[in-house]
Amino acid sequence: MDKQNICVIPGVFDPVTNGHLDVILRAAKIFDKIYVTSFDNSSKKTMFNPEERLEMLRLACGGIEKVIIDATSDLLVEYAKSKTAGFIIKGIRNIIDYEYESDMFRINREIGGIDTLFFPAKTEHLYISSTFVREMIMYKRDISGYVPEKVNDYIAGILKKKAKNI
Repeated sequence: MDKQNICVIPGVFDPVTNGHLDVILRAAKIFDKIYVTSFDNSSKKTMFNPEERLEMLRLACGGIEKVIIDATSDLLVEYAKSKTAGFIIKGIRNIIDYEYESDMFRINREIGGIDTLFFPAKTEHLYISSTFVREMIMYKRDISGYVPEKVNDYIAGILKKKAKNI
């Protein structure tokens, strides 16, 4: 398979949102193989452990034939090169995302020779972020409009289990 037909969609996915899923589905129209990969990010405080984040990705992406779910603590460009990926795909919601991701693009291009494609968020996903969803969870608000249905059910199960252990 030509490396140009393989991409990596990286993220922490804490949790995976409808915006993430939209980017994945759009990439599936273009690429032959897509590695949707949960990366460790030491600068982010997560609500869900790595196994839970991986399971949420599996639930969200189930049935998308071209998608391979993975997790790593590797450097993004090294991971992408190990998968012979030609591109990194990043969703962007606003100018702040763009500025951050364009800096990351330059770094990834410089150290690894990997290009990044930006997928602008659809209007209905502009304000949805994992941080926002975690806030809604903390305040016991309904998140069903912000995450895929199976992810919503999975999170509800986790919260119910945690409530029993208190």
